[in-house]
Amino acid sequence: MQITTRYQDDAHCIAWLGNVQIVLSREAPTSVVMRTIIRELEALSKECGGGTGTLLVINSDCKPPSDEARTYIRTELANSSMVAAAQVVEGTGFRGAAMRAVLSLLQLASRAPYPMEIFSGVDEGARWLSSELRTRLGRAPDPLALVTAVRGLQTKPASVTAPK
Repeated sequence: MQITTRYQDDAHCIAWLGNVQIVLSREAPTSVVMRTIIRELEALSKECGGGTGTLLVINSDCKPPSDEARTYIRTELANSSMVAAAQVVEGTGFRGAAMRAVLSLLQLASRAPYPMEIFSGVDEGARWLSSELRTRLGRAPDPLALVTAVRGLQTKPASVTAPK
């Protein structure tokens, strides 16, 4: 399986590995980035022929999304091809815990039609997501491949790619 970077700017990266969309965020997503995430998720669904999963990795210093972005997320993701989502907030201490708590509240409010879990590490999130996708779809990238992909994307210098 090969990682394909679909979008990257100074604060966000969207990539595909198998039927998983990996999203790295150093900042809260703008409305342009949110639309790009949704558009790329649907393109991935067409590419892989069905359901998808998302591995979202958020920097603990990241601010929560705006009300506009939350509304967009709630509306669009509920109608997406996604069957499971793992949200990872990297970071320890108060900031990491606070961001995970905010995500928990957003998750409860969203009432997503698919399972979503929040994790403090990429390893745990990747294992859970792979297991969920295998159970629900019969196919998923190996957890180690997901972790390796995330670590590789995190070390790549940011290059700006216009939304497709």
